[in-house]
Amino acid sequence: MFDINATYLIFIASFLVFIMLLNEIMLKPVGRVLEKRAEKIRNDIEDGKSARVQAEEVLDGYHQQLFKTKSEAQAIINEALEKANYHRNTEMAKIKEEGRRRVDAAKAEIAVERSSLMEELTKQESQLVKTIMEKLLGEPVVVNLEHDKVRRALEEAC
Repeated sequence: MFDINATYLIFIASFLVFIMLLNEIMLKPVGRVLEKRAEKIRNDIEDGKSARVQAEEVLDGYHQQLFKTKSEAQAIINEALEKANYHRNTEMAKIKEEGRRRVDAAKAEIAVERSSLMEELTKQESQLVKTIMEKLLGEPVVVNLEHDKVRRALEEAC
């Protein structure tokens, strides 16, 4: 059936030597390359994770800085608005006061003019009454009108 001779033994021995050489020459270097490549991939993944964490930290820092800057800008805007409102209110108060002074001065001036006009009108009224009386009676008449009563009557009429 099956004869075992030296050829089989030499064939088996040469096959084992071939497998050993193949392992040493081809498989181990390829395995080392694959291990190095797998290690490089693991390192790259770890580096990527750490870079992502750093990027998130930097992004958070930028967001915080942006929020702080926006807050400062809003504070500056609010302060400027407060100052502007203060100055506007101050100027409005000055303008109102100036307007009140002018109105009061105009009222005083009008009162003085009214008083002088009333005096003049009272004199003219007395003269008119005298002239009418003279024309009605046909002779010169002395008319005694009370100056204050005439003035009061004219003021009520006006």
